[in-house]
Order: sequence, then structure tokens, then C-alpha cells
Amino acid sequence: MADTYTVTEARAHLGEVVNKARHGGRVIEITQHGKPAAFVISPELLAYYQTLEDEYDIAEAHRIKADGEPSVPHAEVAARFGLKPDGRPA
Repeated sequence: MADTYTVTEARAHLGEVVNKARHGGRVIEITQHGKPAAFVISPELLAYYQTLEDEYDIAEAHRIKADGEPSVPHAEVAARFGLKPDGRPA
């Protein structure tokens, strides 16, 4: 379960919030008006989540290719959205 702070509490105890996430491995939930507004997590946990997301995306791309589903080249998608070929804003 995540530790929970309101925005006001998190502001007043920012060092504590960061330390719990960074050194304690805790997930810190920050609420605003009683609803989740943000989470503070360690860089290591963020990297883990990003790796999982990348692995899922790669597996999904392989599945789509193996199933013969139509795909659109990255450069074409970038052009459709007015981006440079590498995906950065034009």
C-alpha cells in the first residue's frame, strides 16, 4: 500500500516524501481534493516500470508482425503528426 499525503502535506514534508520513495522504496501517493493527483517513486522503480513497458511493446510488435497485421512505418506516423522522422517536434 502506498503512503498518502495531501498536496499541502507533501509540500510541507517534501524531504521526507522523497526519502521514503528514494531510500525506503515506498510508493508515495499525493492527493488533491481527496483524489489521487501524483505518485512519487524511486528512480529504480521508474526504470523497472519503463523496462516492463518496453518489453510489452516489443512483444506486441512481434505479435502484430507474426500475425501479419498491417502496420505503418514510424516515419509515416511522424509525418502525419507533424513530427520530425525521429519523433521529435518539428
